[in-house]
Amino acid sequence: LAGELVRRIDPKKRTFGQYIQDEITNPLKIKSYIDLPKEKEYRISPLYFDSNVGNIIDERTLSELSVFTDNRYHQAEIPGVNGITNVRFVARLYASFVEDLDNRQQKRLLNDDIMKKATISNTPKNDIDLVRGYPNAFAMG
Repeated sequence: LAGELVRRIDPKKRTFGQYIQDEITNPLKIKSYIDLPKEKEYRISPLYFDSNVGNIIDERTLSELSVFTDNRYHQAEIPGVNGITNVRFVARLYASFVEDLDNRQQKRLLNDDIMKKATISNTPKNDIDLVRGYPNAFAMG
């Protein structure tokens, strides 16, 4: 849905990955991919699961998560699922939501009003998470 929306409203008709790169990650000096070029694949660490994960997630789900180790998946453009970056760049992106960066050269992405709306819980009170079995709260953002 997000990819198609960007393609339809962007005057330059960029793909979702290119739009995000041009409008968000490049200006923020973040190296991030939603369609990893083949020549960058060597930089991706394999995904390993700790043996204790089996106590939390069933074996079928673990098997399904193995798709994240497939380089074809890394090179696909699937908005909301397969963004690839590192923890430093995730921290920089999150910081850009709430404050200006680089001595105020890069303006924050979200204003106070948007942040306030994004952090208001929209979970029904005492709603039990069906997977975890205990209450879990979610917000708009």
